[in-house]
Amino acid sequence: MKNLVFALFIFISAKSFAQDTITTAQVKDYLGKEVWVKGTVASFKPAGENSLNYINVDKAFPQNIFTVVIADKYLQRLKIDLTKSKGKKILVKGKIEGNGKDTPQIVNPVKVVIK
Repeated sequence: MKNLVFALFIFISAKSFAQDTITTAQVKDYLGKEVWVKGTVASFKPAGENSLNYINVDKAFPQNIFTVVIADKYLQRLKIDLTKSKGKKILVKGKIEGNGKDTPQIVNPVKVVIK
């Protein structure tokens, strides 16, 4: 029984680490899927009245090709300082949203790493 549980754990762990990591150039091919997206923070717009922060990856607005949208309270919980993020590498995990016309985005990602 222990061996079965251990094998199941290994299988689930391996599947979770086998997630796709894509570039911003590939996001349109992954609409509706949960993936890791990597790039560089090109620009950001801090929260206004709507309490949403916008991080444009690889290209700044209005030429942005991918955007990360994070609610203010979520950003504070992650302890991310956007004022120090421009030009840094970003790795974000979440579901790619978009309708094919608008810029693809991830809203309130599962995980964000800025280095």
